[in-house]
Amino acid sequence: MPKILWFFSPAIIFLSILCFLSTPEPASATDKRLVMVTEEWPPFRINDSGSPSGFSGIDIDIVTSLEKELGVSIEIQRHPWARALEMMRTGKADMVTGVAWTAEREVFMHYIPVSYYAVRPVFYTQKGQGETVRSYKDLYGKSIGYSLHSSYFEPFNSDEKLNKVGLSTEQQLLKVLALNRVNLIIGTEPNISYDRLRLGFVEETEPTLYRPNKKTELFITLSRKSGAAEEYQDALERVMRR
Repeated sequence: MPKILWFFSPAIIFLSILCFLSTPEPASATDKRLVMVTEEWPPFRINDSGSPSGFSGIDIDIVTSLEKELGVSIEIQRHPWARALEMMRTGKADMVTGVAWTAEREVFMHYIPVSYYAVRPVFYTQKGQGETVRSYKDLYGKSIGYSLHSSYFEPFNSDEKLNKVGLSTEQQLLKVLALNRVNLIIGTEPNISYDRLRLGFVEETEPTLYRPNKKTELFITLSRKSGAAEEYQDALERVMRR
């Protein structure tokens, strides 16, 4: 009997080791993935063909750090802003950065309660016309270009007496202003100043004397529908506060 045990011991040991090696390891934190949807919005998301995501900028630096802190892979997908918000609403995306708070958005997105930046609204007009707009009441009677699906400040956002012309991006706003197709445009600083310089509209445009004493805080949000909010909101808040 001892001889039989001695004979089979190496085989038993070998099979035990083989079973151990072939047993799948538990999924690591890096196997987890969040889908972030966004579009160009410099200097927060700058087009960058040399980057794996196609973007660089403030938000991308933050997201890269979040991946390391949370142990999760964040896939950045490019979509128009309206489409990105719809994907968050339906749960087809998990995360968005650079979001201003609105009651409508909070219904389908959880806001991480740590603002990481604040932008300020600013109006631009044609060169030489900046002094004609000195206060909010001077906005009435003028056509004002604005970026669709953007939130600026109250009462501008909800003021139906203003003649507002919605366009897709702030870059388009600068172009129509330079072509005199609208009297004014509203944008956010530092974004619109960055685009104004980069796209070469400095000679054709200038800021108005009226500058709203408002600021819009920017947040990271998680989709309530996708389940990302329930799983990651606490950890993400701790990381952002730190």
